[in-house]
Amino acid sequence: MKEFFHSVKFRILICIAALLLGLMTYVAVTIGTQTAPEQIISTITYPFVSAANAISNGVSGFIDKLVNADKYKSENERLSAELAEMYKHTMDFDSLKQENDQLREMLELKERSEDFIFSEPCAVIGRNSNDIYCGFTINKGKTSGISEGDPVITSVGLVGRVTSIADNYAKVTTVLSPQVNVGVYTMRSKTTGVLENDINSAQQGLCLMSNILKDADIREGDIIFTSGKSGLFPDDVQVGIVKEIYDDPNGFSKHAVIELTQDVRTVTSVFVITDFSGKGIPFELDE
Repeated sequence: MKEFFHSVKFRILICIAALLLGLMTYVAVTIGTQTAPEQIISTITYPFVSAANAISNGVSGFIDKLVNADKYKSENERLSAELAEMYKHTMDFDSLKQENDQLREMLELKERSEDFIFSEPCAVIGRNSNDIYCGFTINKGKTSGISEGDPVITSVGLVGRVTSIADNYAKVTTVLSPQVNVGVYTMRSKTTGVLENDINSAQQGLCLMSNILKDADIREGDIIFTSGKSGLFPDDVQVGIVKEIYDDPNGFSKHAVIELTQDVRTVTSVFVITDFSGKGIPFELDE
């Protein structure tokens, strides 16, 4: 038997079988069908064919990278430069848009209050994480005509006042702080009071309106404005809206919780009022 496998006849049979297998494979590929033996052979040889293809592709890719390395590097640098230029244009566009928006807001404020003199628009450049009253630093100072004590606002409401200043920056204490007391009134009924604060309300981003007479006409939803009586702040700057009212323990007055129109905890740009009608005039009582 062993002699048969080593004989010429056996080798001829193997050659014939290989030829037939090749013909069967060709026919199957040509007409799109496979016989059972062909499917078995295809299944057995598939991993080897896939591995060979993978190796071939890998070698081709390696050779491509090696040969065209300089080309790819140059292309990468070109694309990186184009991307950087796109980012620059986007940033320039955003900066111009922000500046236009700020100037538009300033113009609107000027139309509403012709006596206001503003600094340039100021950006918030720093916050003190240890300040529970959310004070911050702006990027304008004495060289922009700003003085200590100047009111700070946005187009929608009061923010605070400048309490420390240098040539090119200033620190702002917000209305959440007990250091900033503002005379205010309700637009609807002209009920007056003083904007004050404490730690509990400040942590919620709220203010307290105190010194309200017991029988004063004040309701939830009333809009609060500055009264301008102290000479530290101009009049008719919106402050916020009455959120809650409660009686003082002394029984002779009440308090209102004020939700600020401008959330001073998240503000990113402000205006400083460097001059206004009545600035510095001492407090005057209502007649």
